[in-house]
Amino acid sequence: MRIAIAKGRLQNDSLAAFAAAGYDVPDEIDLRSRKLVFNRGGVEWIFVKDADVPVYVDNGAADAGIAGLDQILEHGCSAYQPVTFGFGRCRMMLIAAPGAPRLTKIATKYPRITREYVDTLQLRAEIVPLAGSVELAAVLRLTSHVVDLVETGETVRVHNLEIQDLVAEISPRLIVCKTSYRTTGERIRELISRMERRVELRSTESPEFGTAQPCPTPLGQRSRNG
Repeated sequence: MRIAIAKGRLQNDSLAAFAAAGYDVPDEIDLRSRKLVFNRGGVEWIFVKDADVPVYVDNGAADAGIAGLDQILEHGCSAYQPVTFGFGRCRMMLIAAPGAPRLTKIATKYPRITREYVDTLQLRAEIVPLAGSVELAAVLRLTSHVVDLVETGETVRVHNLEIQDLVAEISPRLIVCKTSYRTTGERIRELISRMERRVELRSTESPEFGTAQPCPTPLGQRSRNG
C-alpha cells in the first residue's frame, strides 16, 4: 500500500495521525534526509507537494493520502473522502483593501474554486492566478480582491486588508483511490477503519479533532451559504 504525505504544514500532523492509528511511519532521522520514499511495515510512504497529493491518489499512483479540502476541490479530485481531521483547519476567504471597488478582478492560488464561487454569485470577474504572496495583489491594487486561505488572520491585519466573505471551510481529509478501494479493498478498508477509530477517540478528548464522515458537497453544487 502506498500513502502520499503532503510536505509542509500538514506533514507532521498527518504522520502523527497515521502513527496514532498504529502505522509505522518515517521518523525524524528519515525526514531529515533528502529521500522522498520510505518503506515501513508493508507501507510505502511518499512525500509530495500538498497540491500533488490529490493528483497522485486520484490517478492511482498512491492508494491513499491526506490532503486539504482546498487542494481536493481545486483539482476536482474524485477520490473517496471517508475521514475529516480537526488539525490544519482554516478558511478560504474573499479579501480586499479598504475602499476597494466592486468585485471585478480576483487574484488567487485557487482559480477553479474562485471561478465556482464567482459563478454562485452570478457575477463576472477576471481570475488572475498567482503562485504566492496573494495578498500583495490587493495591497498594490493589481486586483480588486483576492481569495486565499486564512488561519490566524495576521497577514490580513498586517497589510490592512479586510475580509469580506467566506468562500469555503477547509479541513484535511483522508482520501482513498477508488481503484485501490475496489482492487485492494481489505487493506484500504482496514486503513479507513483504523483512522476512523482514531478520529472518534480523539473527538471524545477534543470535539474539534475531526469527524469520520463524508465531506460536504463541493462548491458549485450548493448555495454559497449551504
